Amino acid sequence: MATAKKPTRGAHLSAAVAACTVLACTALVAGLGVIVTAGGRDQRSFHLPSVMRIRDDFPRIDIVDLPTATGPLYHLVVAAISGPFGMGEAGTQIVGALFAAALAALAVWHARSVPTPYGRALAVAPLLLSVYFWQSALWMLTDDAAILFTMAALVLLERTLTTRRQVAIGVLIAAAIATRQTFVWALVPAILACLWSMRGRPWPTRVGALARLCVPGVAVLVALVTMWGGLTPPAMRGFNASTQSWTSIAFTFAVAAIFAVPVLIATMRTDVIRERARVGVAVGAVAALAASVFPSAATSFPDDSRRGGVVWAVVAQVPDVAGRSPILVILAFIGGFACTVVFFILERRTAIILASALCALAVATAPGAQLYQKYAELPIGMFAVLAIVALFADGQIRRTWPLLGLAGFQALLTIGVVVMPIVRAV
Repeated sequence: MATAKKPTRGAHLSAAVAACTVLACTALVAGLGVIVTAGGRDQRSFHLPSVMRIRDDFPRIDIVDLPTATGPLYHLVVAAISGPFGMGEAGTQIVGALFAAALAALAVWHARSVPTPYGRALAVAPLLLSVYFWQSALWMLTDDAAILFTMAALVLLERTLTTRRQVAIGVLIAAAIATRQTFVWALVPAILACLWSMRGRPWPTRVGALARLCVPGVAVLVALVTMWGGLTPPAMRGFNASTQSWTSIAFTFAVAAIFAVPVLIATMRTDVIRERARVGVAVGAVAALAASVFPSAATSFPDDSRRGGVVWAVVAQVPDVAGRSPILVILAFIGGFACTVVFFILERRTAIILASALCALAVATAPGAQLYQKYAELPIGMFAVLAIVALFADGQIRRTWPLLGLAGFQALLTIGVVVMPIVRAV
């Protein structure tokens, strides 16, 4: 089981600097009035109108017909903070960035056990240099908020599951579901980690722990589904929940390949690769099968179900076979294989948490019509941070250049997709 390192003054300072950096960047973009990228468009079209409607309708708040496809918690919190001060768009945008700032602080704080500043920077880079982290930080999106709650829950899951922590994890998962209902997948690692850590305990004890972990989240989901009459608010149902996309299984593992391959190379564990190759091949084959059975070719405008992001951009470069993408098949296989080997290198509880979370994420993405990369990349980037920190703590990171390459790849994408449009707009 991973042991928590006692926080130091330096760890708290680094976390605070990370949070302030995010808020400063958002304040600059908001102050300049720059609205670019998909993040800016979603702010103007969905999330800012939702917050303003809550503020205008208070105290008679209607969370059923908000113009958003997600849960209402983010909008309620931002409205509660910005409303009493009568903030305009820029001020409300900065309030929305509080979640991203807290996520940056949490990631940096969690990496405090990594022995060097260079290593800590590499550990948090997969998430904090992501295009989608910054789009959700600079403009009003719900993604970073849901990742914040989930990461906090998973960090606590790695520790001894006292009753107090069980309650906290249950509340955090419920908050994630109330922010983005698809984060119901977070219940799966909570259940499996609980059963693993409490094996041998009396069943009443285990049932009580499972109830504390799961009942809050299930109650939130049931309440949302009951109010909405489905998994999506009525106003957005035709847009976001029109079809199922079981290609999500292959797509999720294809995105995971971007992160898992560098982590695997960084460990230099060729012995584990030899010992677990058969299992890795089996998992990779299952992941790839989804891209062979279900349509997996990249789509083009106006069909945006399978486009946007680096994976679909690569897939689009190679001709498909009967609507199936050979590139997605290959990437999914690589992702399944690499993730499996990495999970065998990790300490057992951490491996259970991350493996079950990744599989649950792949399935939970299927009900939506759009397979946008942000839906997979942000959770997987968070999983990568947890894995890299755990591997550093166990002395398993033998070389750092693969992690530097991953950080550079994420940084270049963010510069191209987020920074350059802002510069051009200014």
